[in-house]
Amino acid sequence: MGLFSRYLPVLLAAVLGLAGCSEPLPTVGGKVVGISGQVGVESIRAVRLFENHSTALIEWHRAGVRDRVLVHLDGHSDLDWLPDITVARIAAARPDELPGLELHPYTMDGTALSRFGIWNFIYPAARMGIVRELVWVVPDGSLADAEAVMRMAREILVGKLEMVSVAEALSLKSIGRAIQGEILGVPILVCEIGDLPAIHEPVLLDVDLDYFTTASAISQAVTDGPWITPRAVIDVLEKKQIRTDLVTLSYSTIGGFLPPGSRWIGPAMVHELRNPRAALPAGDRARMQAQEAMEDGHTGRAAELYGAWTRAEPDSACSWFSYARALDRAGRPEEAAVARRQAVALDPILAHETLFEGDRLWFNRDYASALVEFERYLERLPVGPFTAYALRRQGGCLMRLNRDVEAAEVFRRMLELAPDHGDSLLDLGILLREGGDMDGALELLRKAREILPDRSDYARALGTTYLLNGDVESAVTELQAALDRKPTSVIIRRNLAIALIQGNRPVEAAEQIRTALLLDPANPAIRQIALQLQRAGVSL
Repeated sequence: MGLFSRYLPVLLAAVLGLAGCSEPLPTVGGKVVGISGQVGVESIRAVRLFENHSTALIEWHRAGVRDRVLVHLDGHSDLDWLPDITVARIAAARPDELPGLELHPYTMDGTALSRFGIWNFIYPAARMGIVRELVWVVPDGSLADAEAVMRMAREILVGKLEMVSVAEALSLKSIGRAIQGEILGVPILVCEIGDLPAIHEPVLLDVDLDYFTTASAISQAVTDGPWITPRAVIDVLEKKQIRTDLVTLSYSTIGGFLPPGSRWIGPAMVHELRNPRAALPAGDRARMQAQEAMEDGHTGRAAELYGAWTRAEPDSACSWFSYARALDRAGRPEEAAVARRQAVALDPILAHETLFEGDRLWFNRDYASALVEFERYLERLPVGPFTAYALRRQGGCLMRLNRDVEAAEVFRRMLELAPDHGDSLLDLGILLREGGDMDGALELLRKAREILPDRSDYARALGTTYLLNGDVESAVTELQAALDRKPTSVIIRRNLAIALIQGNRPVEAAEQIRTALLLDPANPAIRQIALQLQRAGVSL
């Protein structure tokens, strides 16, 4: 019996309106098998800590993991779709070949769907038989009430993922403050850590450290520091009697998900998992005292305490990085520069701290502040491994600040460095379309479609541009292709319905509107089109 199959669900109220329910959360039946330890009670020796979360797939494959319930603590689902040919290539690869198929988060080329990355590595793991069922543990507050549960289902599980079927979307159910169902063929439960069900078998425990710094899995805003401590997480997992023989941990600083000053969480989690109930190391005590002093505004005292942390853990890049920041705030820039150089020497990733801070502000939708950070980064490192990525983010900020002419120029510079980056072709194409250059927009959007024909966003943008340019037949073709890739998209169905109406095909348009109303019955644009069709005598 599966993790969720013994529970009769409450159907979505008003379709994805997810009504609350007083039923208990589901549990897992079965025996404990294999060698495992209870988290927080017994030492877990197999703990793997790495930078990019997609490396978890490599570790699971290397360990020979099969048929597991994955308990996934993360601010993001990491369950997007990949083409069958890519999954087959991953499945056929040996563990030592998999790193060559892993996509770096800052890669700016056309290989996004031919390799696995941080946003989709769970999907091939499920297709390969590594993961049987997914329990996605989201940061506290993500599922605070019925409205948040509804938004999680509609905006994140259904709205962001490719190739989720309408049937899967409509089958999602709420159980209290949790969501269960099936997404991309994978049984899934989404809950906060306090609602984690009993699981009576060894799980595959996976923690993205951005779990500690994501304010909400819905907003995906990134906090400056952790909202929960590693020990508090371990305490809850112990109370839930979670057992495992393998834990994967990812920093996820690249991309801006875990601020550099919070990278101490990684070694702290390793220590807690391997040394349950042990006293805090001296470095942790100094760090906690330093953070308290900083929060109280005692910058000089905080700098002294961060200095004590570097003495307790001289090989910790995070200790030196935090010491440098404290020295800056205490008005000691020369000493701060020395400490920062030491941090970078220990962990070269920290040389890109300005880029990561820009990313953090980007996720928080503070585009004006993010733009300052990206420009600072490009001024300091005009040529480097992440230049194209930083230019893309700079252009994205300008675009969202309605500085379209400047944004277009930045995207052109970026595409000189990375001519096959589909998302940037898409953004520049939309800018040209909004500026009235339909021919230029169509050229760029066609190129994006050629590079990544399986991306629904590109087909939708191209189809919409055809529609605005009066080419209804081409618009229908592209919008139908987009819908094939993302059948749950209300926006695609709306645009396709408009194109069908303009092409004098109202009955087919009504089919799109009917399904759109099932997915989002309160959507005003859809309701308006429905009313127009009804007034024209077309039955819905």
